[in-house]
Amino acid sequence: MAFLEVNGIELPCPSVGLEVILSDAVNSGRNASAEVIAEKVGKTNVKYNNLQWMWLTNEEWTKICSVFSEFFVVAKVWNPAKGGFEHIKMYPGDRSGQIYWLEEDGVTPKNWTQCKVNIIDCGLLNQSFNPNA
Repeated sequence: MAFLEVNGIELPCPSVGLEVILSDAVNSGRNASAEVIAEKVGKTNVKYNNLQWMWLTNEEWTKICSVFSEFFVVAKVWNPAKGGFEHIKMYPGDRSGQIYWLEEDGVTPKNWTQCKVNIIDCGLLNQSFNPNA
């Protein structure tokens, strides 16, 4: 079982530094007495911030980048508020990586370092994905 799966594809375990952010959208304002009046809107969203790999082969980094060729993805992520994995419709932020080593041809990347991406919950309320469909 992989720690992270995107569109049914298992990705390598990320390096130390992953932040799992839970965020709530709030509709708020102040009343005539300047008291805050607020209510949660929607669901608690999950963001995988600083998802990074310190060292990847070209094949691994290509695999990670290619799973985001479709902007919206279904990711199996750990949700600490639920104490388990869930499948969430998400979208990626920018992907970045540094070429560390080239193949013998002097052109093709062999290894990458500092590979990063953030993935953000789309906030759908009724998410019911069948990962085996």
